[in-house]
Amino acid sequence: MARDERPESAPEDCVTIHGEVYDVAKWAKHHPGGNLLRFFFGRDASTVFEAFHGPLARRALKGMRAKKPPVMPPDPSANGDIERDFEALRARLHDEGLFAGRKAWFLMRALFIVALIGASFASLAASPMLWPVGAVLVALAWQQSGWLAHDVVHHAVFPERSVGDRWSVAAGGLLLGFSADWWRHKHNQHHALPNVIGVDTDIDTMPLLAFTERDLDHASPFARFMVRIQVVTALPIISLARLNWVAQSALWALRAPNVRLRAWELAAIVAHHAWTLALVMMLPSWGLRIAFYLTAQLVSGLMTGTVFLVGHNARPIFTRGEAPGFYELQCAGSQNVKPMWGTAWFFGGLERQIEHHVFPIMPRHNLAAVQPAVRALCERYGVTYTERGFFEGLADVASVLARVARAAGAAKSTPPSDGTSGDTAPTAGVAEAS
Repeated sequence: MARDERPESAPEDCVTIHGEVYDVAKWAKHHPGGNLLRFFFGRDASTVFEAFHGPLARRALKGMRAKKPPVMPPDPSANGDIERDFEALRARLHDEGLFAGRKAWFLMRALFIVALIGASFASLAASPMLWPVGAVLVALAWQQSGWLAHDVVHHAVFPERSVGDRWSVAAGGLLLGFSADWWRHKHNQHHALPNVIGVDTDIDTMPLLAFTERDLDHASPFARFMVRIQVVTALPIISLARLNWVAQSALWALRAPNVRLRAWELAAIVAHHAWTLALVMMLPSWGLRIAFYLTAQLVSGLMTGTVFLVGHNARPIFTRGEAPGFYELQCAGSQNVKPMWGTAWFFGGLERQIEHHVFPIMPRHNLAAVQPAVRALCERYGVTYTERGFFEGLADVASVLARVARAAGAAKSTPPSDGTSGDTAPTAGVAEAS
């Protein structure tokens, strides 16, 4: 068939970006950011495209224009005024250089992580009795390595994406023990549609935990039992998050299709476990070795998991059809932590979760500078902007867990009397910041 005779593309194979229709069905499985394009088939993807991509991606799009484009329906979730003003803000911030990362700043974070690991080795060399100190030090190093890998995977450090991909193997695999490719697929879905059921795997925690009554609709008796006791089990389960992620990412690097730099990823993960084993073997007995290893893993999981919990898990949860437009969804599904001493370092920039979600490729060292402008736009349009203290945020999460646990205790999950889902909230209203 001649090129100009190519049949009309189907809407379910296409996305719209700035009024142009692109046939991306074949490209979806090769998409470097993961197979999340399928969630935008038949929709306008202009805003989410701009949030994650640079000039090279725009040039690549030209070859995907639909030859005979179908009529694509308008996106019913998007508020054009909000989208326009946030895009204008993005363009201004880009012109001001706030999307450029300072490599020396990130280098200092990397060196501090290496120093924490070195201090863990030194503590065990000084005395086996210092194993709790060594375990906490390496747990903190792993947590901070997570934030550094997060920066690199988001291309906030290296604008050249091929360079960033290679360094993500070092930050993710060697320091952290994670597959960067696995994280990229998982995390980009979270960013594109945060707190959306069936898309955001960060809220897919059944059968152990549930943050919405909707998870109970088809829950097994075991799942209902676990949810009924989740107020007690939540933190222990969250502590296991790192062990779960290490296992998931290793399996991904081994078995998933189209893993970029697979050999390097596997080599980096093996090297991570090799230096971790060398650290553990400095202790004189298997009892101490096991205690050290489990303490480090559980403490790191708890320190990382609580940051995620406070950032998202007390916020509204949506179905795909309910989800508002990109910017409203990022603000509705995210929550900032009020600044206090040490939060910027400990949280890795995610204390400004809203700004990070609105501008995901912006370096974290610039998020504070853009916060007033983001908050002002939210106030102008009545979009929810929530900022809570860390322990207030944990209390909010506990309240959600308790509410869903009570629903699990009922014979049948029933919707609230006002007809709402019980876990969603309007995206417009008085800002919740104080």
